[in-house]
Amino acid sequence: MKNRIDLGRGQGRAWHAGVVVALTLIVAALIAAVVVLAVHVVRLRAERHEAAALLNARDEPLAVTIGRELRQRVPREELAATLFSREAVLDAAPSPVVVFDGGGHVRRANNAARAALPACVEGAHAAALGQELAAALVDVLQGPAPVDREVVIDDPVRRTFQAHLRSHPDGDARGAVAVLVDVTSSVDFREARRLFSAAVSHELRTPLARILGLVETLSLPQTEAERDDLIVLIEREIDNMRRLVDEMLLLAALDRGDLVSSAESSDAGAIAHDVIDERRARRSARDTVLTVDAVRGLHVAVPGRLLEVVIGNIVDNAVRHGGSGTSVALAVRGLAGEVEVVIADDGVGIAPEHLPHVFERFYRGEASRAGPGTGLGLSVVKHIAETYGGRVSADSTPGTGTTVRLVLPEALGLPTSGS
Repeated sequence: MKNRIDLGRGQGRAWHAGVVVALTLIVAALIAAVVVLAVHVVRLRAERHEAAALLNARDEPLAVTIGRELRQRVPREELAATLFSREAVLDAAPSPVVVFDGGGHVRRANNAARAALPACVEGAHAAALGQELAAALVDVLQGPAPVDREVVIDDPVRRTFQAHLRSHPDGDARGAVAVLVDVTSSVDFREARRLFSAAVSHELRTPLARILGLVETLSLPQTEAERDDLIVLIEREIDNMRRLVDEMLLLAALDRGDLVSSAESSDAGAIAHDVIDERRARRSARDTVLTVDAVRGLHVAVPGRLLEVVIGNIVDNAVRHGGSGTSVALAVRGLAGEVEVVIADDGVGIAPEHLPHVFERFYRGEASRAGPGTGLGLSVVKHIAETYGGRVSADSTPGTGTTVRLVLPEALGLPTSGS
């Protein structure tokens, strides 16, 4: 019994000690909380006193005072460096970069954008640059997804751009940034290649069909003279196809820049004589009077093999389309720093509606579609002339003939290539 009483007393003393410890901890925590609260109150009162003193010291609106304090506490040098870096990156970008606000108006444009697009001024709407760009901007502002689209802009000339648009938060709305990459050349090349392929497939079928028809005609009863005439026609069609293939290969090489050389010159007068002599020997030119008036020693900055193609194509065009009994005169004369090659005929001439198109690839007027020719000869002439800094033009009056003028830069100190 006594042991139980002693055990109860021990447990009571332990419980009492635990309660004392707990109360002590609670009191300590309360004291710490009071101290923290007191420090916070003191700090808050000090800040209020400082603010009150600041407001009382300056006779100005509260917003102005707060704004000044914020500006003083912001690291202005770092902020200025960041803004300067952003502007430097924009201005150094080689492609046009335009920043739009949520309403589609230009907020910022870099140097490349202002140089390429005169209408790209601050405050201008995207529609002033082009409806396609404005539509792309609407799409990118409606959602966070980026928009990459090919757009056409007619400012100041018609060009195609690959537009890369990204939206970004702009206050309570969204703005957008557009990066424009000029892809006009690649788009033009893509379209030209498509048209070229379609034209080639058509033009190759035409001489093949003619040759097939002539060969089938040979199997019919013929006199010797009729058979000879058919053979001449077949030879002409085969030569026409060969010339078409050669001119297509030449144009392809010129487009790639494979034949471009600025380190050769040729004697225009000598090549003019060679071209006329060679054409006189052809049976296809037996009904044409060919004359040449060219002084040797006039050098142009075009390789001889290409100049021979140029002059030969113009002469061939005059022989084919001038009509029976046509006279073709070739003249070469020197100008101030240039050499002029003139090929004039007194044939049927070219109708006014066809004249602006004679240097286009595969273009053939209605009167010449039934006859020989590839529609590439004069386009080759124009391509080579412009490649070497020259120019070519044609004047014609129906019924009185056609004159083609080719002007090329005179060669100065370049080695002369063979003709």
